[in-house]
Amino acid sequence: MAIRVFLISLLFLSTTITTFSLYEDQVGLMDWHQQYIGKVKDAVFHTQKTGRKRVVVSTEENVIASLDLRHGEIFWRHVLGSNDAIDRIDIALGKYVITLSSEGSILRAWNLPDGQMVWESFLKGPNHSKSLLLVPTSLKVEDNVIIVFGKGGLHAVSSIRGEILWQKDFAAESFEVQHVIQPLGSDIIYVVGFVGSSQFNVYQMNAKNGELLKHESAALSGGFSGEVSLVSSNTLVMMDSTGSTLIK
Repeated sequence: MAIRVFLISLLFLSTTITTFSLYEDQVGLMDWHQQYIGKVKDAVFHTQKTGRKRVVVSTEENVIASLDLRHGEIFWRHVLGSNDAIDRIDIALGKYVITLSSEGSILRAWNLPDGQMVWESFLKGPNHSKSLLLVPTSLKVEDNVIIVFGKGGLHAVSSIRGEILWQKDFAAESFEVQHVIQPLGSDIIYVVGFVGSSQFNVYQMNAKNGELLKHESAALSGGFSGEVSLVSSNTLVMMDSTGSTLIK
């Protein structure tokens, strides 16, 4: 049986999935291999105003590096500590590389052109949890809010100064966060996840100050299994406890 989980409030959300490919006439020109950074596990792409294209990668060897997308040349790289595994990476304001590491407890901003560290923030929380990083896609030169979920807590961090603006502890509510979603150009975020195995929750919050605007939930007697997947701009799906029924 399908259940609608209060997704009316999630209308007009947008996600972007970019696919990169190699044309036949690019073989030998753009098919390169970089062997000084380790096995890549995450990558973000960026094109500068000058037309120079680069890719920023994180690797299983705890390396963060910026590479020339055409030739594979290393612009800069940093090797983090052995206990400082990189969880997520992204680009903010078109000029900062953002890294989340150490199980969602350390957030850093690096200058995109030369790799100099701009700021570093330490995020505290009560419990081990999955790590999520949400960086606004706006290219306006203003202090946007970076949203981080880690250590059982939700944190809002200034993209320019690295200051922690507010935080909310979800561990006390036994809320297991699965996704944090922000519509393009909006100050509203939606935090979605589970309480236990049978209750699905959606928190609507103000990204600027952390104010809780709305909290809605839905329960399924048979329970859920696995994780929530965002499959379109306003649709979330998950499996029931038997793994045989798709719920949206």
